[in-house]
Amino acid sequence: MSEYVKLENKVKFQSSQMIIGLEGWVNAGKVSTFSVKYLVDKLKAQRFGEILQGGFHDYVIHRPFVSIKEGLMRSYVPPQSILYYSKGKDNSGLILLLGVEPHLNWPRYADAVLKVAESTNIKRIYTIGGYLADVSPEEEPLISSTTNNQDLIDELKKLRVVLTNYAGPTSIYSEILWKCKTKGIDVISLWSAVPMYVEGIYPKAAYHVLKKITRLVGIELDLTDLKKKAESFKGEIERRIISQSEVRRLLENIRGKIKDKKPTYIL
Repeated sequence: MSEYVKLENKVKFQSSQMIIGLEGWVNAGKVSTFSVKYLVDKLKAQRFGEILQGGFHDYVIHRPFVSIKEGLMRSYVPPQSILYYSKGKDNSGLILLLGVEPHLNWPRYADAVLKVAESTNIKRIYTIGGYLADVSPEEEPLISSTTNNQDLIDELKKLRVVLTNYAGPTSIYSEILWKCKTKGIDVISLWSAVPMYVEGIYPKAAYHVLKKITRLVGIELDLTDLKKKAESFKGEIERRIISQSEVRRLLENIRGKIKDKKPTYIL
């Protein structure tokens, strides 16, 4: 297999697809990891291996997580990239990769993804990303898309996503798109805009991304619970905006009073 891939169970499908969600630069609003976690839970996907992380991470940037209780070390969890699978119809499968964007050695990490793709007969890979933007939570999240196959552009247009126009710093997803192109594996990357002031999970973006992902993958999945979560979160955002506005007004009043006050000199 590969020195960077460890498979606990052999999983073989006639054909399969993969969805990738990673923590890090690609994960504004937790859209990337939350979406894949949701699919793992909803589909009752089974763990079958991992991409070994030792050679890909700077632990100063992303530190391992430790649990200590009453002086005794209970667990030590470094950054991980866990592989899950869900069986579909006609011996088809869905592979889910939930991990952390590597800080180092992107080409080898992409090669590890390709090794998994080859061993499970993956025909198409989807990557999910979130980015911060000056958008309103009232609007449907803007979802943009990139692919490594010209023949998929019409499919993306029918999905009503924005075709990406961008030049600048990028993520591991671009490495995966480019390497997979040379191997004949199609990749579609979906990115959702997230309001700049959102902290933590933004379920509205995850809901709209998953609506499109499930359509592309060809699976039927009831997203009602996620839709309700997104709607309830809207109220939380409104309350937070009101609270932040009140704090801003208070600070502006304080600054105004300080500005108007005559300075006192101590000699």
